[in-house]
This record gives sequence, C-alpha cells and structure tokens, in this order.
Amino acid sequence: MEPDLPPPLEGADTYVLDAESAMEMARLIRLDQMTTQGMGGHLAGLQPLPEGAQVLDIACGPGCWALDLAFLHPDMEVVGIDISRTMIAYANARAYSQGNNNVSFEVMDVTKPLDFADHSFDLVNGRLLSSFLRRDAWSLLLQECQRILRPGGILRITETDHGGITSSPAFDQLNTFLFRAMHTMGYGFAPNGVTLGITPMLERIFRQANYSHLQRQAHAVNFSRDAEAWTDFYRNTEIVFLQALPMLQKVGMASKEELDVLYHTMLSEMQQEAFCGMWYLLTVWGTTPV
Repeated sequence: MEPDLPPPLEGADTYVLDAESAMEMARLIRLDQMTTQGMGGHLAGLQPLPEGAQVLDIACGPGCWALDLAFLHPDMEVVGIDISRTMIAYANARAYSQGNNNVSFEVMDVTKPLDFADHSFDLVNGRLLSSFLRRDAWSLLLQECQRILRPGGILRITETDHGGITSSPAFDQLNTFLFRAMHTMGYGFAPNGVTLGITPMLERIFRQANYSHLQRQAHAVNFSRDAEAWTDFYRNTEIVFLQALPMLQKVGMASKEELDVLYHTMLSEMQQEAFCGMWYLLTVWGTTPV
C-alpha cells in the first residue's frame, strides 16, 4: 500500500534537482550509503553522545542516515526533516516497516525557522546542504541550529566543493557547467563558480555563528573504474546530469545537442578501464556555548 504523502510546504523549493522524483530518491539512497562509508561511519570523529541523546538530521532525504543511526543506537531519539513529501513518506514507511520506534520524519523547510523548541537536540547533522542552500542562507541556518541545540550541543556539517576529480574531460566540463549555473543562481562561495567553494568557508561560518571547539575531518571516496564505489558513483552521476541538462541548457551553458554529446561521452569515458576518479568531502563540527 502506498504511504500517504504529507501536505506540501508553501513557498519555493530551492533544491537544484527534483526533490519529489522517485529517480532522485533512488539516487540519494545510494549516495547516502556511499557518503557514510566514505566518512567512516555515522558518528565518525565525534565524542560519545550523552545517553538518550536527541539527534536531528536536517535535509535527511530518504532518511537512510537517521534510520541507520536509530537502529544502531536504540537509546537515541532521532528526527529527520526534509522539504520533500516523497522522501519523508518513504522514510516514515521504512521506519514503520522496520519497527524503529525511536526515529521519525517530518516535512520541514530548513531555510525557514524550524518547528522545534529551544534546546531540543544534542546533535544536529547535515550533509551536502549546498544542493539547496544558497550562499546568503548559511548563516541563518547555523543560527537556527544553535537555537535548537542544547548548551554544549554539536552541529556537524559535511560538504563537497565538486562532483569529483576525474580523468574524464567530459565529466569535468559538465561539472564546470553545473557549478557555474549554480553560482549564477546564488549557490556556493567560489569567486568564479567553477566549484562550490564551500569547504574553505565552513569554519569561518561556524565561528561567525558563535560555535566553538571546531574540528574538521577530510574524506575521500575512490570511484575509479576498478574501485568498489564505481557502480554507485556512476549511477549517481548518470541521474544527476539526466536531471540537470535541461537546466544547463536553459541558463545558456550550451545547446541541447552539445550537452547531450557531453553527457553520453562522459558516461562512455567513465566506463573505460583507465577511468580514475576521486570525490573529496570535508566535515566540520563545533559546539554551542555552555
């Protein structure tokens, strides 16, 4: 039986791709698992959380990180929020089917004030927020996270500047087009828009929002042709650009014909035995004033 969808939120969705697409949801499930593995686990690098910790996953997508965390730590209470009705319905259905009583999901727009009381959480987690968070919205989100975190609570953000560094010229060209388009739409911090430029800014944004005891951890995911992550990353790339090509054409990055050729060339180059690729991420976390 198909789960009921929560009512849609009012206002514009700033997610670059289609947040209600089943294809996008399938992509995010794969990406979430790959990201968690690349980070070394769900809470890698963090000090142990207090017993009975309250955890919030912002922009949770299909809820994989929150669901896994709740399963691994039955003493925790985990909440996931996302603007997508489809993602939240899926996540709640999975929680119900798995009998996870310590995790729940709500439709919520994290670019707006969050519907939580002050000092509700011990940890707020967010990953790859640059896919919807414009550069002028970052400071407001970090301030809102501080409001809902308990004194000494932890905010942890994981971001990437690029879709990957590879040996494929077509991959590089399409990523350049994507980030230039996003730059013109108000996303990212790079001065020329060739990358997102968020990772160099993270610690400054944390400090400006009055977080302290900042720490960082870098991660690398090898998605070369002979690497374990290749299949998932190939599928991820295939779906991202299948959705993004019309937007790239609309903003004038290239013609439809040129973009189609680049897209199919990229997929062909990624399938070659000599293809090499690496995806870099950075996690920064800090605590609220005690």
